[in-house]
Amino acid sequence: MIQINDLPQEILEYILYFVSPYDDLKSCRLVCQRWYLSCLGVVKKRKSMFSQALKCGIVQWYTPNISNQSNAITRRYSHSACIYDSFMYIFGGCTATNTTFNDLWKFHLGTYEWTRLLTTGTYPSPKAYASMVSWKNNLILFGGWTHPSVYPLHQQWVLFNELHIYDILANRWTQCHYSGSPPPTAGHTATVHGNIVVLFGGLQKQECLSSSTNDIYCLNLENECWYKPLVSSLKPQPRYGHSQIKLDERHILVMAGCGGSNKLYSDIWLLTLPIDPSNLSSEWLWEVINIKGLENMPSQIWYNPACKVGDNIVILSTWKCEEQNSGASGNKMHQLLVPGNVRRQPSNIWNPNSNPNILVQEPPLQAEHNNIDNLELNINGQRGALRSPPVREASASSSDENSEGNPLRSRARPSIRPNASRDRERMLQVLSRMEEKIKSHRNVGANCGEGSCSSKHKDKKIKNSHSVLVPHLLDISKAITCKSVVWLSVAVDNEGNPPFMGIAPQPSLLYTLFMGRGHLIMFGGIPNDPIGIQNQEAVSNHVNYISAPSIPIINKS
Repeated sequence: MIQINDLPQEILEYILYFVSPYDDLKSCRLVCQRWYLSCLGVVKKRKSMFSQALKCGIVQWYTPNISNQSNAITRRYSHSACIYDSFMYIFGGCTATNTTFNDLWKFHLGTYEWTRLLTTGTYPSPKAYASMVSWKNNLILFGGWTHPSVYPLHQQWVLFNELHIYDILANRWTQCHYSGSPPPTAGHTATVHGNIVVLFGGLQKQECLSSSTNDIYCLNLENECWYKPLVSSLKPQPRYGHSQIKLDERHILVMAGCGGSNKLYSDIWLLTLPIDPSNLSSEWLWEVINIKGLENMPSQIWYNPACKVGDNIVILSTWKCEEQNSGASGNKMHQLLVPGNVRRQPSNIWNPNSNPNILVQEPPLQAEHNNIDNLELNINGQRGALRSPPVREASASSSDENSEGNPLRSRARPSIRPNASRDRERMLQVLSRMEEKIKSHRNVGANCGEGSCSSKHKDKKIKNSHSVLVPHLLDISKAITCKSVVWLSVAVDNEGNPPFMGIAPQPSLLYTLFMGRGHLIMFGGIPNDPIGIQNQEAVSNHVNYISAPSIPIINKS
């Protein structure tokens, strides 16, 4: 009788390829030495096949079905996340109405199960735009932002410089007060290099002004102290909403970002750490990276997370084609200049007609929505809003709850904007366009019902759309040696469409993207539509996997 161990090595590896790369494959390693070596071969093959699939553009999108939706995580964006072992940990974030959370969740990447962690210790404040990285058996959480409560009126949003460490094994939060702490910061990035956490950039407050920074702060986890390293005179412009990628223990890439109103960056910088980064007398060196293949660069790389896969960096963005307006993505960024101003509440805004660093308080406007109930709007340029009756949302915080009450809405205040009437005209125009768009969608639905349209036709329609996410690759193989990177062209099929499989999610921002075991993992986010009217249902709590297609079975005759 033939047993599994009698199979050739290639067949055994082929079978093990379909085993979950998380706990199941780890268990298979323990069977015997042959299986152990076969599992190592499967891991290597997964990485190689995924890298090849990305270069060819033939990737597969997959959204797992959550068995128990009642235990699923709340919809959110601008959350903090990291990967540890077989789990993805999610902290905080905010809703469509800027209600912030301080809950901690973990998602098993193999069984697709959500678990809310009932932790002990000192909880962090409810916040978004914080950084979280893993170190040994701990999660390191720093900074963040939260929207103020409704009362008292005219409050500014709050930045934090809290440092919390979550012990995964003990399930406990600990707030740490180390000397030399950075000022309150949000929208920054962090990477771990040995025992050092390197933080760069972010949004800070100085008295009544708000500004971005290009400072570097380091957290020495062994010595339990903060310090600011000696940095070269040449450095990137101050920014937030950028990406920070660890190339190795001594090199970091910083990409893109936003420096404020009309300050959008698509540059790339290389930061070289000294041999001993804890030596305060050693200089950290910034260098500008030469970018080639700019015609292949994604339409938007700011506020779009980047992830390293082998010798490439992957950014998910819409496919840039000739019909797209090259300036559209730049206009969209005006909606993301300040935390709390992501198309939601108009209470804390940047006024483009005045100093871009002065925070302006603006009263909410009300209007009848007719056929578009529960929709909100924040118009680009001349700020204004048409808002639906608020829905009270419970915060995951144990101490704070942000909601809008009727007393605030009923208290009339004169508009302080210099172009209030023109704002209302623009809002009415946008509202009219949205009503026409809704009517046209209804007509399309009447002409082509769900039952009459075949799934094949739907898939083709999705593929032909240029408003879906497509992986864009940046070749960084020569970033350290030659200080040069290349944007690679997006592969297309015979019909001129990206040849991905499955249904790709709609373009979004402020989600998280991580490299798993042979696939990319995307979670959360908010739609990338600055003038679209959105509600909480538009914010995502989906987990999307991007992997290489399954290995086909080849029958030899």
